[in-house]
Amino acid sequence: MSFRSSLALFKVPSLAPTMVALLLAVLAEAVAGSYTALLAIEKVGMSPLELTAFLMLSATAGIVGTTFLGGLYDRKPGRWPLYATMLAKIAGYALAGFVTAPWMLIVVGVTLLGVGSASFALLFAIAKAQLDRTDETTSSRGMAAMRLLTSLGWAIGPAIGAVLVAFGSFTAVYLGAAALALIGLATVLLTRLDVVPAAIGERRELDFGVARLAAPAALALTLFHTTMFMGSTAMAVVVVRELGTATDVGLLFSLCAALEVLVMGIFIVRPMARVSHGLLIAGFVIFALYFAAPLVLPTLAALYFAQVLRAVAIAIISILGMAYIQELLPGRPGAAAALFSNTMSTGALLSGLGSGLWAGAFGFWSIFDVSVVLSLVAAAAIALGRPGKRRRISG
Repeated sequence: MSFRSSLALFKVPSLAPTMVALLLAVLAEAVAGSYTALLAIEKVGMSPLELTAFLMLSATAGIVGTTFLGGLYDRKPGRWPLYATMLAKIAGYALAGFVTAPWMLIVVGVTLLGVGSASFALLFAIAKAQLDRTDETTSSRGMAAMRLLTSLGWAIGPAIGAVLVAFGSFTAVYLGAAALALIGLATVLLTRLDVVPAAIGERRELDFGVARLAAPAALALTLFHTTMFMGSTAMAVVVVRELGTATDVGLLFSLCAALEVLVMGIFIVRPMARVSHGLLIAGFVIFALYFAAPLVLPTLAALYFAQVLRAVAIAIISILGMAYIQELLPGRPGAAAALFSNTMSTGALLSGLGSGLWAGAFGFWSIFDVSVVLSLVAAAAIALGRPGKRRRISG
């Protein structure tokens, strides 16, 4: 990547403050999200049923809100939906640190935290609309940088949360998350992001044909996020119970996050002007190999080495998966970002239900078997659902 090409990325109007706001928003989610279950159970005293209701209702509110606001952005771009979601995120985290009853946390989750999660998709939509006005290389590099910042936020956020809970309490964790979101809101307010309409030259109408075209990709990404979350839970449990210690769990996640950021950096240095469907399919196959590794060699050392596979797979699927959705929905940055974000929310929801039910019946080791199968199904969905004619990525 030349120095001139680096400058081209930062010359894109409003991209830099959008990146800063995205990093802060993701940091806030990572800080708070790492302690959501503990807050609900240890401080608020939720029962397992109440915790399930809280997670399901919050995720559902997030999916509905993200879908609505993403479509609204495509129809009438504006700053106020982003401001509203960031305010909801700030208020939700601040209140979550002080609630004392299960019903209070459920209300906060549905009305504020669920809606606040839509800020992720809106920031991506704003960036994509700007990048669509540049050349393909700059656009690809910019979206890869946005995805890298998302991973970086999730790599750093839990560590910040650990420091806050060690020196404070759950209240400190959620006030810290609210403060990060507040700085993110201040960033977009002070810089007055240049929100522009999406390029409509290739805009595709959202009809049944488009839904059928995007369904295989949405299914594959939902399965990917489901297995990612389920696999993380299974890995943590089997390491603590059989293979290592809680320290090893933290080290495994940190190692994967660091490697993931490095691999994503390759897509910035060497951006892809077109989505490589073969590479995307390979990403799902690599993910299957990661889950198969501890089944073939159930040792702690194998899990450490397997983090290379996990990092490579997550980096490839995260970057090319979003690019593929954007390719299928040209001129619809809001809808594309919302669809990708909703596959994460749906995956988290399904993994929460699946992990408990499946592990309860067959044990946590069996989740690795399920994850291998689901990853291969996702690869097949991309291979079989690929449009007959390969189109250029919009932007």
